[in-house]
Amino acid sequence: MSLEHFRRHIPELVLAFFALIFALVFFAPLSEGAEAFLTAALDVALFVILAMFAYLAEDRHPAFRWAAIVWLFALIGGIAAATAGIGVVALLPAGTLGTGSLSHVMTSEMALLFLGISMAALVSFLGFSRRFRIWLARYLLFDPDSFVHRIALVTILALILIPPVPLLVVGIPPYLSPQFIELLTGSGDFFADMIQVNVYGLFWILVASLLIAGACVRRTLAGALKRLGLTMPTGREVVLAVAAALALVALFYFIDPVLVALVSYLGLPVTDTDLVNLLFAGTLTPLGIVATSVAAGFGEEVSIRGLLQPRFGILLPALLFASLHAFQYSWDGLISVFLAGIIFAYIRKRINTTASAITHTVYDLVLFALLFAGISI
Repeated sequence: MSLEHFRRHIPELVLAFFALIFALVFFAPLSEGAEAFLTAALDVALFVILAMFAYLAEDRHPAFRWAAIVWLFALIGGIAAATAGIGVVALLPAGTLGTGSLSHVMTSEMALLFLGISMAALVSFLGFSRRFRIWLARYLLFDPDSFVHRIALVTILALILIPPVPLLVVGIPPYLSPQFIELLTGSGDFFADMIQVNVYGLFWILVASLLIAGACVRRTLAGALKRLGLTMPTGREVVLAVAAALALVALFYFIDPVLVALVSYLGLPVTDTDLVNLLFAGTLTPLGIVATSVAAGFGEEVSIRGLLQPRFGILLPALLFASLHAFQYSWDGLISVFLAGIIFAYIRKRINTTASAITHTVYDLVLFALLFAGISI
C-alpha cells in the first residue's frame, strides 16, 4: 500500500477508529482508566464522524452525502433529546427524582419544553437554504456551495438554538435546579474525577479539532495547526495575553453587577452564584484549578475560535460559546460569557488562537483562584 493510497483513505480510517472506540466502550471489558479515557472521546466522536462523512461526500461518492445528512439528523436529534432530558429533570417537583412518580408532573411546561426544542431544531435546518447561505456569505468567509460548510452551519445553528430552551422554559439554568443540586450533593464522588475528565476531554477536543480542520485529510498536520491558529507564541504575545486576562477580570468585576441589575430590571432570573460555585466545588484544589482552567481555555478556544471563527466570523461562534453555558448560567451570565467570547475572538483575530487560549486560561485561573481563596466574584 503506497503512502498516497493510505493518505487518501484517512477519512475511512478515522471512521473505523472511532467506531472501534464505541465498540470498546460499550462492549469490551476495560480497566477503569482506559474506560474513562475512551469514554471522554465519545463527546467529540459524533462530530468527527460527521466531518469525515462530509469530507467524503465532497471528495468521493455522492452516496456519502446521504450518510452525512442522516448522521447530522441523528446528531441534532441526540442533542435535542439530551437537552429535553435535562430540562425534564429540572422541571420535576422537588423530591420526585428517582421515585418514578411522573404522572403528575407532565405539565404544560413540559409540552412547551418539547415544542421549543423541536422548533429550535427545525430552525437550525435553515442552514440548508442556499439563499440563506448566500446572504451569510456576504459577511462571512465560508463557501455557500460547500457541502462541508453547509453541514457545519446547520450544526452550529443547532448548538446555538437548542441548549437555551430549558432556561427559557424552566426559568433557571437546569444545572442550578433543586433536582440537579440534589443529585450533586447526594453523590459524594460526583465530581471526584473532574481533573481526569478535564485532561482527557482536552486531549480529545484537540484531536477532534485537528481532524475536523482537515488534518491528514485535506491538509498536513502543520497546515491544520495553522488553520486553527495554533502557533508557538512569542514572549510579547504571552505578555499581552496575560495582561488582557487580568484586564478582563477587572473589567467584568464592574460589568457583571450591571448585567445582574439589568436582567433583574427586566424581570428575568439572575444566576445564583452560590449554586454555581457548588458546581465547581470538585475542582477547587490547586491542581484542579489548573487542569480546569487549561482544559476550558485551550479546549474552548481551539474548538470554537480556532476551528469556527475563520469560516463563520465572530458573532456565530460567540453565540455558540454562550449557548454552551446555558445549562449553568442565567441570562446575566450568558451575556457575560458572550461578551468575553467577543473579546477572545478579537484576540484570536488580531494575534492567534494560542494567544486567545492563554488569555482564556489565565482569566479562568484567576477567577477560580479567587473562588478558592474565598473571595466573592
